[in-house]
Amino acid sequence: MPTLDFTDLERAARDAYKPQFAELERRARHRRRRTRVAGATLLAAAVTVGSGTALNGLSRDDGTSYGTALSGVRLDATPEFIPTPDPSGSPDAGTPSRQIGGVMVAGDLDHLYVRYRDCQGQTCQIRVAATADQGGTWRTWPLPVPPDSMVDLRTAGPQTLVAWVQDPFGDGDLPRQYWLSSLDGGQTWREVPVREVPALPPDARPLMADPALNLFTVLAVDPTTGEVLRLAEPVRMGAPELFDGGPVGGGLWVTGYADRTVGQVHEPDGSISFSKVTYLDPTVEVSRDGGRTWRRTVLPEEVRAEGSNEFALAVHGDTAYVVLRDDGELRIFRSTDQGRSWRRAAGTARVGERIIEAGVRPDGVLLIQAGVLAGEDPVMYASADGGETLRPVRLGPGASAVAVPGGYVQAEYQDRTGAWLSTDGTTWSYVPAPTTS
Repeated sequence: MPTLDFTDLERAARDAYKPQFAELERRARHRRRRTRVAGATLLAAAVTVGSGTALNGLSRDDGTSYGTALSGVRLDATPEFIPTPDPSGSPDAGTPSRQIGGVMVAGDLDHLYVRYRDCQGQTCQIRVAATADQGGTWRTWPLPVPPDSMVDLRTAGPQTLVAWVQDPFGDGDLPRQYWLSSLDGGQTWREVPVREVPALPPDARPLMADPALNLFTVLAVDPTTGEVLRLAEPVRMGAPELFDGGPVGGGLWVTGYADRTVGQVHEPDGSISFSKVTYLDPTVEVSRDGGRTWRRTVLPEEVRAEGSNEFALAVHGDTAYVVLRDDGELRIFRSTDQGRSWRRAAGTARVGERIIEAGVRPDGVLLIQAGVLAGEDPVMYASADGGETLRPVRLGPGASAVAVPGGYVQAEYQDRTGAWLSTDGTTWSYVPAPTTS
């Protein structure tokens, strides 16, 4: 699920807060899981994707433009998908610089939003860029936050936005953290408290969780009121991750590990080792009642704690997949009963230390992407038989797409800003972020 966007981490990580930010930065890089779904029930009819005309630059809230035109992109083929790091650094002192950054988020196929910094010298005001026509035109409004604040922007509907804010100079020696909410696409904002509830309403949109290692408290936003809700009862497991598969009514999914330590190990040669070894039992918890109750299932194979491993979860109706990277090798587990039971599929591939993404297209094809940055040399696999076999395919969107009203959206990662749009989860068009001058 979705974890926070920490593009501006270097400005906000103060000495007193380093332990928490170390964990959040790890999650931001390794678990950009706002996605993992295709084939969910959509909330509106399909919306036609734009035709590739030139995109306008940003306009200030007073109507004046300070952007440059963007060239159109060809939409007759899936664009290449190899994100590359942005080499640009901090702005020079005294030089105006408007830096587009942060992950593009979507309320539906028309309404897209980007949080960015408007810098003068070393001080940056935080603004939101918004489009209601799939990137044809953009407008911007200031966020009512102190300069240099960290802001993570999320959507819960076409014009419902929430922003997690950290003011680095808020409360004495510690930053102040709070939530803002907008019901008009980012034009006006209000601070909202976090209200604790025993269960989340069906139309609420999962947001994130408190960043404790073994304590997972689900947060969600009410799309009608913009209110932020917190589940009263936490989910307890190691390295928990929340799957963003749409509104709460479709089910809440959490993946993680249950630690298990044994005092003796039966070696392959028949000998017994008495050294203490900790295993990680890959675990999935599912709630069908808004988080009031949970059903926990442990996958049928464990991994050693000292191994290099991580999860990716994909859900398609009653079918779900866990793609696990264990010491550089993919393992695929499939459930056909909404996560009640799992079995190992035969498909596998060597992926090294690459970050893993997984999703299911509306036609049921499982997509697995290994690597999200150019330096990882990303590769993609597809399976049309439930994970029993994998075949390499051209790198493209789909493995981390999220269902929105009208279709599907896949955002780029933290080193670039843009998004792919699709009405059917198969054919994609690309919307770049607006440029500034």
